[in-house]
Amino acid sequence: MKFTRLIFLTSFSIFLVSMPYGIFAKNNKDVFNLDRSRELLLEGYIQSDFDNHHLAIEYFTESIRLNPNNFYAFFSRAYSKNQIQDIAGAWDDLNKVLEIDPNIGVAFYNRGIVNAKLGHKFSSIRDYSRAINKNVELKNAYAARGILKSNIGDIKGACLDWKKASENNNEKATSWVQKYCLPNISKEFQKKVNTKVFMANARRKYFNGEIKEACNYYEKAKINGYKVNNFRDKLTLMLITDPMCFFF
Repeated sequence: MKFTRLIFLTSFSIFLVSMPYGIFAKNNKDVFNLDRSRELLLEGYIQSDFDNHHLAIEYFTESIRLNPNNFYAFFSRAYSKNQIQDIAGAWDDLNKVLEIDPNIGVAFYNRGIVNAKLGHKFSSIRDYSRAINKNVELKNAYAARGILKSNIGDIKGACLDWKKASENNNEKATSWVQKYCLPNISKEFQKKVNTKVFMANARRKYFNGEIKEACNYYEKAKINGYKVNNFRDKLTLMLITDPMCFFF
């Protein structure tokens, strides 16, 4: 899923970005700092448009220094950090955006993307749900949440989300509904996903030293008819073997 940007070119946003900040300032220095912060923000936005993200980050950072409550700058810097794969940095900036204003739904959507990249599946699902509750990027948030639900084995929930996204004209979600959610194939898809989840849980339990539980998940995967599709599956079979599990 791709980040969504805060687009300035709405009537209210143009007002916020172009208006004189003097009405919020206590003195001339504050006026200068706020005006300069606005200019740096817009310059950073331009650089970001040209994919000059490292330079854009420098502009956004200076904009924030002059106006620490400029959530536009934090949001835009998060976008640029994500583009250069500074995922942890993007996560920090989005947290700051939501600290300043917890009602920016698109920030929840973007943080959902970041949490997914960091492997925080359940946190990502919660963020997508918050974005949906605020009616922001509905089709993309439903589609993304559906992917994560499928990854944790909740195929019913995934299909409900994909169907909702499909109703909002998300073409990918429509194809997933047709591929995975029709009655005659959803059970087989659920079986494959369950197997994937069993193998992942077997690895996790093994590395946690919970060998008996690892073997239980390994047996469930075998019953489902696992296939070795990637290195992680090969690693699982190298670590967890029938002779080892015989004693459990």
